[in-house]
Amino acid sequence: MPIDIVRDTAVSILLRVFTDSVPISDAVDRGLRRKHDRLSPRGRRFLTQLVYGTTRHALLADHVLAPLLHQPLDKLPVPIRVILRMGVFQALFLRSVTFPAMVHTSVDLAKKHGHTGTSRLVNAVLKRVPSSIDNVSLPDSASSSAEYLSVRYSLPMWIVSRWIKEHGNEGATALCAVSNEEAPRTIRVNALRTTRDELMERLVKSEILTQPHPIIPDLVEISDGPLPMDTKAFREGLFYVQDGASMLPPYLADPQRGERIADLCAAPGGKSTHFAALTANESLVVACDLDPRRMRRTRGSFDYVLLDAPCTGLGTVRRRPDLKWRLQPEAPSRLAALQRELLRSAIGLCKNGGRIVYSVCTFTPEETFGVLESIKGDGAVAFEDGPPWMDSWKISPGQYRVLPSAGDLDGYFLARLRKRR
Repeated sequence: MPIDIVRDTAVSILLRVFTDSVPISDAVDRGLRRKHDRLSPRGRRFLTQLVYGTTRHALLADHVLAPLLHQPLDKLPVPIRVILRMGVFQALFLRSVTFPAMVHTSVDLAKKHGHTGTSRLVNAVLKRVPSSIDNVSLPDSASSSAEYLSVRYSLPMWIVSRWIKEHGNEGATALCAVSNEEAPRTIRVNALRTTRDELMERLVKSEILTQPHPIIPDLVEISDGPLPMDTKAFREGLFYVQDGASMLPPYLADPQRGERIADLCAAPGGKSTHFAALTANESLVVACDLDPRRMRRTRGSFDYVLLDAPCTGLGTVRRRPDLKWRLQPEAPSRLAALQRELLRSAIGLCKNGGRIVYSVCTFTPEETFGVLESIKGDGAVAFEDGPPWMDSWKISPGQYRVLPSAGDLDGYFLARLRKRR
């Protein structure tokens, strides 16, 4: 029988993620483009599920595999390690895949990416893998809550320990659990070309089930159906694939027509295009370089400045599961130093009386409250509330926080500032 092209492509993508540190979204997009003509819509969805799921549950998979091997897992060839991890993910979490099919396809992959010996190893090991997460032997949560959460939800110990310290055991457990789930599928309506109701009607015709978000305007939630990027509506530019939390910074700014807006860390452009839509394309939106030295050259000329700063991204781990394997414990403090410098530059760019929004897709104290503390004492800015419909996320005047464990949005922190001088 020919090798399963979906699983084989998934292995190639996972090798790029684990070995070459290619961002998972880029690796998946490239893999889907290269095999587009050979994959059905169902195959593309399954491929995406395999890659994201295997990456998301990598530490748990290694925990399951370790006692079944006669050698350390990291001594195996990387392709074989990836095939074993992918097999464990299918066994524990994919009810649509039978256990024999998981073993058989994994052995075929091991033959292609290894040799007869490695295929025998894969066969022997995967036949002994538990068929349910309920049958996995996990660390005792009573004696070591951090170790249990780290293994069960496949998160580095330093992240789990930090969350327990900052949010308590109950809060950390909720964060760990939600960070290991599949990210909700959401899209932002391009209000310059259509309305939310019209777009939802179009998507229903493509067998995509949708519903409007109960709070955030122009946000559509997708509950089932094909990938929205495969639709004609996407090719026509009627929507942008985006999480609802990342839509909040432009809304917090409340931009008006005719204003000059600077988006300082604009890539890949979601917030810049959102500004254009919110002001009916009647404002000047400038996507700026993040180099503070370059920003100072155009100081003091914008009505509104958005600084969606480079950050640890811990609020987006369920959407970017590869991120948790690349981050280091010193990252929050290191990035906070850059964020403080960028925020001062953003204030310098803004005209007197203008508005600055600082936002990060994380919730570490260093990158949120700590950054704002650095500018509180100089009297240059004052905190200012945004639209009332955002009050459910307000934690103090002008400051907002979204925790992923509190709903269906990514984690985010935002603050709105009015420049005094």
